[in-house]
Order: sequence, then C-alpha cells, then structure tokens
Amino acid sequence: MSATSFQRLKALFFRGQLRQVGGQILVVAVVLLLSAVLLLGVNVTKLQESFAWVQETDDELIQIAEVDKRLVGNELTVRGYALTDDPVFLTYHQDEDRQMNVAIGKLGKLLADDPNLTQDFAELRGLVKQRLDLFSSLIALGPGHAQEVAAAIRNPKYREVMRAARAKVEKLRNLNLKQLAVQQAAAAQQVKSTYRLAIGIVVLAFVFGALGLAFAQYGRGRYA
Repeated sequence: MSATSFQRLKALFFRGQLRQVGGQILVVAVVLLLSAVLLLGVNVTKLQESFAWVQETDDELIQIAEVDKRLVGNELTVRGYALTDDPVFLTYHQDEDRQMNVAIGKLGKLLADDPNLTQDFAELRGLVKQRLDLFSSLIALGPGHAQEVAAAIRNPKYREVMRAARAKVEKLRNLNLKQLAVQQAAAAQQVKSTYRLAIGIVVLAFVFGALGLAFAQYGRGRYA
C-alpha cells in the first residue's frame, strides 16, 4: 500500500470519528435544551404556586377584617337596642351574629392547614365566643335595661376580652402578611436563580450545537 493510500484511509477514518463525535455533541445539545425547557416549566409552576399563596392569604385577610368588623358591629347593635329599645336592632344583631359565625367558620377553614396560626385562631375563636355570649345575654334582657347594658359593656373584665380579641385579630393579620412576604421573597429568589441557570444551559446548548455541527460537517468532507 502506498503512502498516499494509507494517508487517505487514515483521513477517512478520522473524518468518520469526527462525524460520530459531532452527532454525540448534538445529542448533548438537545438534552441541554430540553433541560432548560424543564427548568422554565419549574419557574412557571413556582409562579403559579406563589399566585395561589397570595390569593389564599388575601382570602384570609378578608375574613380577618370581617371578624374585626363584626366584633365592633355586634357591640353597636347591643348599644343601639339598649339606648332606643327599637326592635329593629334585634334584627341587626341577628345579622351581625350570623355574619360573625360565617366569617369565623371561613377563617377556620383557611387556617386549618397552617400550624403557625391555628393556636392563635383557637384563642381568637374563644374570645369571640365570650363576646357573643355576653351580647346575647344583654339582648335577652329586653327593653328598659340601658343601665345594666352600659354597666356590662363598661365592665373592665369584658372590655379586656374585647381588647384581647381585637389584638388577636391584629396579630393574625400581621402574621399573615409576614408569611406572605417571606413566601414571595423565597419564590422570587428561586425563580431568579432558575432563570439564570436556564439561560446558562441554553447558551451552553448552542455552543455544543455549533461544535457538533462543525464536527459533523467537517467529517462529511471529502479527502482530496
């Protein structure tokens, strides 16, 4: 075999190897691109979870505000009835009672899966029950008991219950907002890191793709 023939065979073998390596590099590039797509999918999922968390927290805050509103509303209906003896306040009181029970029920369901808030909610529910029981007993006195109602409402023991209930409402509100801020910060950081990683993988995939194509093209060339 002449030296020229040997060099030709050697070159053909080398080009075949290049084609094979080029194909393998292209496969790696495709895998990298798919990995980047999956990472971006994870980002979308994380954003959806973050939006869901925000929505749930908003629902909790709405019910917390509703409880706070009804705490005041219940007392006002009792005061109104005691001062005027107008039976329309009995209807208002029943409505306030009903809406308070609805708000407490909804809030309890929303906080049921959050161990950081269930204890505070249980304490709030107990305080609310004390207030509702007091208001119901005062309403049950009927007309002509303005002085007894005023004395009961001014009683330091009951005022402390009211103060404690509203303080507990405020604590639940603040804890919700704090948890939401922590959750959003963590989600934003994860999304940012994942996005950067995905961009890096895409760039690497294009580099590998260019190398793979270059090797494959060179391997298909003819030996002169």
